Amino acid sequence: MPHHARDTPVGMLAVLFSAVLAAVAGGVNTDYITPPSTFSPDHHYGVMIPVFHFDTAELPDHRKNKIVDLPTGPVIAIIHADPPGYDRALNHHEAPVGRWSSDSSVLLWKIGGKWSPDALILLKIEQNEAKWQLDLLKTAQQAVLSRTQKAAPQQYEIARKANAGSGSAFPDGFTVDVTTDGENTNTVSLPLRVHADLTANPKQIEGDPNLDSYLNGIVNEDGKFVVQEFQLGVRKPE
Repeated sequence: MPHHARDTPVGMLAVLFSAVLAAVAGGVNTDYITPPSTFSPDHHYGVMIPVFHFDTAELPDHRKNKIVDLPTGPVIAIIHADPPGYDRALNHHEAPVGRWSSDSSVLLWKIGGKWSPDALILLKIEQNEAKWQLDLLKTAQQAVLSRTQKAAPQQYEIARKANAGSGSAFPDGFTVDVTTDGENTNTVSLPLRVHADLTANPKQIEGDPNLDSYLNGIVNEDGKFVVQEFQLGVRKPE
C-alpha cells in the first residue's frame, strides 16, 4: 500500500484490520487454561477452558472446551458446548462446573445460565477416549417439549406464538430448566436422574399465556435418556 493511501479512511481501515488479524494470529482468542478445579479424581484428565478477552469479544471465537490427558497432553475429547465455558462468568453465562464420577470415567459438564443451563453435557470415557457424549440439556428439553405439545396442543401453540423471538435459550419460546440429582455435590454417577421443568410464563406476568409441565428421566450406563414420568402442571416441592 502506498504511504499516502494510509491516510484515507479505506487505508486506515485496512491497517486496523491487518492489526486485528495479526493480534489473532499472535495469540488472541487462541489461549486456554486447564485449572485444577477441572481435574478428574485420579488427576488423569482435565478440561481446557478458553481465556476470555473483552477487547476481542466481537471477533470470531471457535474455541471449545476440551478434555485432555494430563500426563501426556493430547486432547481425547471435544465437549460440544456452544458457546463454551470460559475462564470467568459473562453476564448470565456462568463459568463451567465439572462433576466427575469417582472412577474418573464420567464427566457432567455444566455451564449455568439465567433461567436454565446454557450447556449440560454428559460424557463417558473408556480406554482413554470418549465412548459416548450426550447433550443432556437439549435431549431433556426436546423430550418435555414434544410431550407438552402432544398433551396440550392448543395451549402450546398459543404460548409458542406469544413467546416467539425469545432467542435460542428458549426452545419454541418456552423456559425449560434441566437439573440432575446431586446438583450440590462434586461427583456424578450412572444411572443419572434428570428433571426438566417447562413454563411459558416464568415471570408470571398477568395476561401472558400460562402452560407448565415437568418430566423425570434417567441416563443409563449406555448414555441413553429414558423418560420415566411426564405431567402437565407445576412440579410439587418434594
